[in-house]
Amino acid sequence: MGSLKQLLSFRGRTLLEHAVQQTLAAGFHPVIVVVGAEAPAIRNAIAAQPVEIVQNDEWRSGMGSSIAAGIRKLRDMGTDSAAVAMIAADQPLITAGHLGAMRKLLHTVPSPIIAAQYNGIAGIPALFKRELFTALADLAPETGARDLLRNSDLPVTLFPLREGALDVDTPEDFEALTSAAEARRQT
Repeated sequence: MGSLKQLLSFRGRTLLEHAVQQTLAAGFHPVIVVVGAEAPAIRNAIAAQPVEIVQNDEWRSGMGSSIAAGIRKLRDMGTDSAAVAMIAADQPLITAGHLGAMRKLLHTVPSPIIAAQYNGIAGIPALFKRELFTALADLAPETGARDLLRNSDLPVTLFPLREGALDVDTPEDFEALTSAAEARRQT
């Protein structure tokens, strides 16, 4: 990207602030934000938010290490959370409504995972029931939750979410996002 994508401005706030606000508005608690690269700048951007911030010193090894750090923090907090949600700051079209609907679905199906479905795949955001916390803490750093979502024998309930397909990874992705937002605003 050339800059921290979490701190890119979207609708008057950063992508990270947007993700945190959507998560809080969906009623998720506690909200744990795992930081790695450029942690001080990211911490400063959300310092006023009611979130727990966890430093992942192993962030270079991959997403699995960040997931494990978040699960450790959740366990250390002693919460009795029935599930955990994995949400990324770089999917700005995900709303509190989407997250709330996924949460509601989680409590009505027997499968231990609810995963967004877009572009023909299961991905994040995804919710995992408590029975998978140990598996999440033991993920291979380089794969993250992908193996649980796509390559395991675990049943996964898919939640159609075409908005999840927009993942800001390049300047072109961000330009497409801002151009689409501007076009919508002008109509």
